[in-house]
Amino acid sequence: MSVLTLDHPSVQQVLEIAEELVRENKVLNIRIIYNRAKHRLRIPRNGLLKIIQMLIDMQILINGSHFTRDTVLSNEIRNYIYEIINTEIGIHFSEIKRKIDTISEISTGQLIWHIEMLLKFGLIKKIKFKNYTIFLPIDIEDQLGIIYFLLRDEMNRNILRLLVKNGCMHKSSLYKDLKEEREKLYYHLNVLKDNDIIMTKEGDEDLFCLVPELEHLIKTVFKNSYIQTI
Repeated sequence: MSVLTLDHPSVQQVLEIAEELVRENKVLNIRIIYNRAKHRLRIPRNGLLKIIQMLIDMQILINGSHFTRDTVLSNEIRNYIYEIINTEIGIHFSEIKRKIDTISEISTGQLIWHIEMLLKFGLIKKIKFKNYTIFLPIDIEDQLGIIYFLLRDEMNRNILRLLVKNGCMHKSSLYKDLKEEREKLYYHLNVLKDNDIIMTKEGDEDLFCLVPELEHLIKTVFKNSYIQTI
């Protein structure tokens, strides 16, 4: 058998059998998929086992599920959740629930189940950040996801915009430009510093700068169309 990819004809034939089971409203059972494929397709036993294992490893087939990776998004609510997570990068559970509540009355338990399905099939991922569980597109690095999460907060965005525009700034200058309560500003400065997004210059604890290694990432995030609209 030639090198296996998702586009390989034999792989597509096995997937068609899995999707046939889904259309029959049957739980995906790897043994049943194997037996149907063995009787219907002209694929050697070892090659068939290799295809099925590849699809399992890629989380396209999950034993015991009612879905394949291609059909899991056929549910309207689940597809909407998936689109939210891919558009509003760094969103957390409570925010997803508020958005879902505007279009559908589903329970918290149902929402958790839909999200777990997306996680199970490797369509999204989650990371822990302080007391939050953040949901991310599967291809977003964790550190970048945290930057997106922090930029969902208006004060954090305003601080970082000033540092992107002006370079290093003293605390007093940030206070003057932002016109916010000192305690609120200092709290957000500490949050950004504690999470290694900004830093202070050696010898001057009141001079704040972007962490140099993240400057390009932060500028990239600011170009995201969603961040520009919030």
